[in-house]
Amino acid sequence: MTAPAPFQVVPFRPERNATVDTLRWAKKRHTIPMLLEVDVTAARKAIRTFRKSTGQGLSFTAWVIRCVARAASEHPRVHAARRGSRHLVVFGDVDVAVLVEREISGGGSGETLPMPVVVRRAEAKSAPDIHEEIRAAQEAEVADGSSSIEDTVPSWVQAAFFRLPAWLRDLLYWRWLLRSPTRLKATMGTVVVTSVGMAAPGVLAWGVPLSLHPLAVAVGGIARHPGPNGDRETLALTVVFDHEVTDGAPVGRFVRRLQELLTGADGLDAHGSASAP
Repeated sequence: MTAPAPFQVVPFRPERNATVDTLRWAKKRHTIPMLLEVDVTAARKAIRTFRKSTGQGLSFTAWVIRCVARAASEHPRVHAARRGSRHLVVFGDVDVAVLVEREISGGGSGETLPMPVVVRRAEAKSAPDIHEEIRAAQEAEVADGSSSIEDTVPSWVQAAFFRLPAWLRDLLYWRWLLRSPTRLKATMGTVVVTSVGMAAPGVLAWGVPLSLHPLAVAVGGIARHPGPNGDRETLALTVVFDHEVTDGAPVGRFVRRLQELLTGADGLDAHGSASAP
């Protein structure tokens, strides 16, 4: 009998350079993370009621995106972006990027890459609407060689681009993109929400994301805690903000508002309905 090989060498897909580039540029930013614990007992109950009463799907992450967008629209400084050395661009609406894991390799190899889909004006949409947009992105066909779900650039152009050296990718694209807040918003939004909770179900696990967005929110694990009136469900939430465009006081007001929306199951009710603001 032949002994199994101690390791396996597989190709590094060029599409992964989209993630590598994002992380490389994100490390240059001056960000501050905040780790929160939020009681989401009422929201989890309302979502379960919604699913049972309507027979429709509604993800917890989609509802969190709605709450984040609404809080950011009320405190827009937290997702502002610098333009040069003398100006900030403060946006009125909130475009939220959410990462969707999609297969990038042909032949059914199962290799995946997190690809962003941008929910435009998320503050004006209901949680079910956001859920349906995410589901559509999860089911959309992604061409081989593409690093994104939105087909704004032909896949063959993306495939060629990510085979270039890093310095040339920076020169041709990243420096051009990051110079303009409006281009950045049109391409990837100003807020990103990512979910790491499935990595440790039932455990209060926090993730601290690296991102090019002025505001990044990581949805972590949810743990149950016994209480006198039944179990309470606590969410581990991380908020990462750009310290170059905002400070502790505005972020504190944003966090308080976000906690109010999450704890109060905003947009959901006990009768199984969900609506936009």
